[in-house]
Amino acid sequence: MRSTLMRNAPLALGAAMWLAAAGALCGSAWTVCGRAIRPTQAMRFPAEERHFLSPGDAVYAATDSGLRQVGEVSWAEAGAVGLSVYPGEADALRGAKATFWHTPLSAEDTVSALMPPDIQAKVAAHMAEMWAESGGDIVRAWRPVTTDLASDYFEAVWPDVAEAVRIRQTELREIAGRHILASGEDWAAIHRRLRPILREHLTPVLGRLAGDALSEAPKAGLAWDVAKGAASGDYDAAYSRLLDWLGDYLTNMPEEDRRELYSALRATCDAAGRDEELKRRVASIAGRIRDDRELAALAVDVWREAVAENPKTAEFLRDRIVNDRGVRQEVYRTIEVMGPTMKRVLAETLFDRGSTRPEVVHFVRSVALGRRVSWVTLRAAGGGE
Repeated sequence: MRSTLMRNAPLALGAAMWLAAAGALCGSAWTVCGRAIRPTQAMRFPAEERHFLSPGDAVYAATDSGLRQVGEVSWAEAGAVGLSVYPGEADALRGAKATFWHTPLSAEDTVSALMPPDIQAKVAAHMAEMWAESGGDIVRAWRPVTTDLASDYFEAVWPDVAEAVRIRQTELREIAGRHILASGEDWAAIHRRLRPILREHLTPVLGRLAGDALSEAPKAGLAWDVAKGAASGDYDAAYSRLLDWLGDYLTNMPEEDRRELYSALRATCDAAGRDEELKRRVASIAGRIRDDRELAALAVDVWREAVAENPKTAEFLRDRIVNDRGVRQEVYRTIEVMGPTMKRVLAETLFDRGSTRPEVVHFVRSVALGRRVSWVTLRAAGGGE
């Protein structure tokens, strides 16, 4: 009996394996057959040359509350994509706008993919509510910390920034001269438009404050120091002496004068902002500077050498931020204040009525597996962006 069982065991095991394989094949065939015979309606959309989509990729309807699968990609080629959409969904999606996604996503695309409009609105509302209740306390607590940190860090790296700029002063002068020549007409127009605005709002206040400052200045000593520096050719010393006096005066300026100067500056900015010609001229100059690739490359080099790769930056971050007890205490207090709101935001971003939202699962799974995943979202015409 035992020998018979021993002889039949391999046969039984083999039969079980074949049955399992046959079941898997039948299941796959059934799935494929189900897809083949499922009634769908074809839709075609133009696409970029490289869209990363393949037949079988999911197609979702993008609603304000999230994604709902409505079909799959039937064919894909450079410049066009064909979709098979379930009949119950196709009518509502006629004229829909198609957006093609693939991982890895940029930060902006990640927000758009995982946070549809109504969730973004809820998150914004929660953050606004939290800030209305506690924002003032957070700002008051962090203002002295950030002011001191910024001042100390600037003082630490400023010599390196100045040296990086000095090394490139020849290139910077050439670029500045090029922009001055190219913007000559704009600068002249800006001067003409600004002159009456300054004369109306700012010049009277500055004139009175300057008169008060000079009347309180140690005129003889200041004039002697400035004149002595200029006579000896040491213009830097004369300029520094004048700036030191001006800095001391501004620091100790009466509060009433400070408010008056602020109001005058605000009125000047408001008036300038209402002048369309002035704004157009300023935007023209700013656009030329922004699009100057040579200037951008120099700025990147200065930033990299003096800030990003500067050992003083790492040292400052470690000693004055990461390991500083006062900074840690403010961080903990801020987390305590924002904690309940962030929990609500996280719950509404990840979950829908208790279950994980499908687009979140789709995205996180693709990132965890380290593979590229592509899909399509369709938003009905008039459904917003």
